[in-house]
Amino acid sequence: MVIELIKGVALLLALSLLESINSRFWEGRKVAAAISSGVLFGGICVIGMMTPVVLAPGVIFDARSVVLSMAGLFGGPLAAGVATAIAGGYRLWLGGAGVGVGVAVVVACAALGLLYRHAIGKGWVKLGVWELLAFGLLVHLVVITIFTQLPAEVAARVLSNVSFPLVLTFTPATLFLGLLLQDGVNRRKVGMALRESEARFRSLLQDIPGVSVQGYAPDGTTRYWNKASERLYGYSAEEALGRNLRELIIPPDMREGVREAMHQMFETGQAIPASELVLQRKDGSSVPVFSSHAYVEQPGREPEMFCIDIDLTERARADAELRIAATAFEAQEGIIVTDPRQVILRVNKSFTDSVGYTEAEAVGQTLALFNSGRHDDAFYANMNRHLEQHGQWAGEIWSRRKNGEVFPEWINIMAVLDDRQEVSHYVATLTDITQRKAAEEQIKQLAFFDPLTSLPNRRLLMDRLEHALAVSERNKRSGALLFIDLDHFKTLNDTQGHDKGDQLLQQVAKRLTGCVRDGDTVARLGGDEFLVMLEDLDQVPEVAAAEARLVGEKIVELLNRPYRLGELDFHSTPSVGVALYYDHSVSIEELLKQADLAMYQTKSAGRNGMRFFDPAMQAVVNSRARLEADLRQGILLEQFVLYYQPQVDRHGRVTGVEALLRWPHPERGMVSPLEFIPLAEETGHILQLGNWVLETACAQLVAWAKHPVRSELTIAVNVSARQFREKDFAAYVLGLIEYTGANPQNLKLELTESMLADNLEDIVDKMSALRERGIGFSLDDFGTGYSSLSYLKRLPLDQLKIDQSFVRDVLTDPNDAAIAQTIVALAQSLGLAVIAEGVETEAQRGFLADHGCHAYQGYLFSRPLPVKDLEQFVEAVPSQAQLNT
Repeated sequence: MVIELIKGVALLLALSLLESINSRFWEGRKVAAAISSGVLFGGICVIGMMTPVVLAPGVIFDARSVVLSMAGLFGGPLAAGVATAIAGGYRLWLGGAGVGVGVAVVVACAALGLLYRHAIGKGWVKLGVWELLAFGLLVHLVVITIFTQLPAEVAARVLSNVSFPLVLTFTPATLFLGLLLQDGVNRRKVGMALRESEARFRSLLQDIPGVSVQGYAPDGTTRYWNKASERLYGYSAEEALGRNLRELIIPPDMREGVREAMHQMFETGQAIPASELVLQRKDGSSVPVFSSHAYVEQPGREPEMFCIDIDLTERARADAELRIAATAFEAQEGIIVTDPRQVILRVNKSFTDSVGYTEAEAVGQTLALFNSGRHDDAFYANMNRHLEQHGQWAGEIWSRRKNGEVFPEWINIMAVLDDRQEVSHYVATLTDITQRKAAEEQIKQLAFFDPLTSLPNRRLLMDRLEHALAVSERNKRSGALLFIDLDHFKTLNDTQGHDKGDQLLQQVAKRLTGCVRDGDTVARLGGDEFLVMLEDLDQVPEVAAAEARLVGEKIVELLNRPYRLGELDFHSTPSVGVALYYDHSVSIEELLKQADLAMYQTKSAGRNGMRFFDPAMQAVVNSRARLEADLRQGILLEQFVLYYQPQVDRHGRVTGVEALLRWPHPERGMVSPLEFIPLAEETGHILQLGNWVLETACAQLVAWAKHPVRSELTIAVNVSARQFREKDFAAYVLGLIEYTGANPQNLKLELTESMLADNLEDIVDKMSALRERGIGFSLDDFGTGYSSLSYLKRLPLDQLKIDQSFVRDVLTDPNDAAIAQTIVALAQSLGLAVIAEGVETEAQRGFLADHGCHAYQGYLFSRPLPVKDLEQFVEAVPSQAQLNT
């Protein structure tokens, strides 16, 4: 039986543990906790009754007395009622002779526990060891008394066998279970008190306005974040909680140090020392704080680090302002502090260094100590008036140093007001601007004057010219613009070096300056171009022109005199263009153009002279400009076409054609190549036109290759010097041949002699690369240029072409006839073919044939034809291909 009783005691221990867990689980929910406790107490009773000590049939003995008494004492009425209902119900279900006594024990024990609880609440008794022991004895004496209600025979046996073990075992068990449950109750009360205290603490910290408090786990996870932290760092509590401290407010360069410090703190339990830190807000800005740290450890909970941060922004700003003020007072600028009467109270070192007076010499004096004498009384009166009205004055002023030197400085005076808004002090900052004034003068010199000759540059000239035109219009006086260019100046630079060229320009500037009056302007536009502006000439245009001519002739005469350039004696000549002006009827740009055009007219007339602007010349320029615009549009709109002029042999058979570019303009009609080809060369449009001609010619070769009659025809294409000098010209032509599929044997490129004057090696390389693929070359206009026999021997030519200027008069001019014969003989000696262009009569062809030239091109055979007409012409005249078949 003792063993059974010990089992009951074990159940009581289990009950104690389960009740402790149950109370923590339902903490804060009293009804649920009471019901759950009642179920727990009742369940333990049921378990005990499932393995009881059977005293007699229907009579059992277990530890329900202890359990139910504790249910009443610690669980209260609801828990006791639930436990009584469960235990009593189960005992009724078991039945037997002792069912009534068993139910009575259940009710009595629970009731005794409730009575004890009530007495404690009234303060009649305490809950101590002796009290619990007495309560346990009482409970089980009551239980023994109830056992007397069993049938007499059973009661006697039960009492004799159970009474002593019951009292001996369950009385201390009641004490033991009571103490365990009381300890659990006390622990819960302490825990609740701690939590309430913590809640009050956190609530207090939450609303402290000037103290930022945060709590962090050992790994840096944010556990607490009060409202002051939200304001200081910009993160709401929702944003901060759960995130790591180092990611929130620690700058990148501090994160590793913070991690190590936290690790050390949680290892040792020693808080991180308080210090001033610069942390980081949500927006990335820095915030200075005084940060204290607390290590908080609670039983059963993970330790935490609490940070208490105080914003030092305002203090830092105030400190910074003090430092700035102290630093500023000893800055590079001079500073003077005066009283309202402008008596000096204090000066800084920069000021004393600038003016030469010591602080002792300056303090007590007025600002008149530095008066330079350059400003009158009205100047200082205006300054003081402005100070009184606006509380500030700034401007440039001349001051005097202690040594008497007068210098410019920029002064800024500010009035300092007291609480009554009256002036208490003046603070003046002074900056010596001597160097700045010198720099401004230097900048002005660089901006408006030519550094080599010290003459006005184009910018200053334009300004003076604008002013001169306005004065001319107002005074009805004339003026003149003389554009001067030095002839062959580039030759001097190239042969003698730029230093000699610079010397010449400097001497020309001096001579020009000596040719004009003080009110006139001599300017250098750049390079070797000068411009003289004559103002206040006569009202009558003819008289004004005569005055300008006199100056111009004087300039030409002076600039023709020899120059001494170091050890070199040099002679130079000028080309002068003159444009007259009378008012603003002509713009500055137009006037400059007129003088420039007149200067170029002088160069065209042979240089070393002077020309006045001619309106007819302007008309030519305007016409050329319109033609250039039409040329650009013509290329864009594809207005150009190719005509082909047949080339024939001695029998009149067509062997090939020359491709000739034609421009049928929709308004101008057929524009002569003599007009637009030179213009295209000058403007660079010849590259587009030349490429188009080559592309069209190759496409035509491909088309003719499909017809037996025209398949053997060659096409000669004129290539301009500019086009041939293109770096990738050879690669372009070869690519074009490959792309179109044209037969390179049928393509002939005609070059002019003028090409041979520059970079012969490059020309030979390109010709060789093309000739290797079968492309032929003809030297066009031979005899009109600068060819030499050595050039001809090096060039991979196939043919020489006698220029039409020799063919035209070959019958009447012995010189032309001799040149034609020489060209034929030269071609034969070099193994080259020869063809004559411009053949217009049978007599011309006969002469050429008699002297060995048997290929011809000219109006005698056909004028240049559109492609359709040419094809008809070829069909009508036997060709080489027809004769071969």
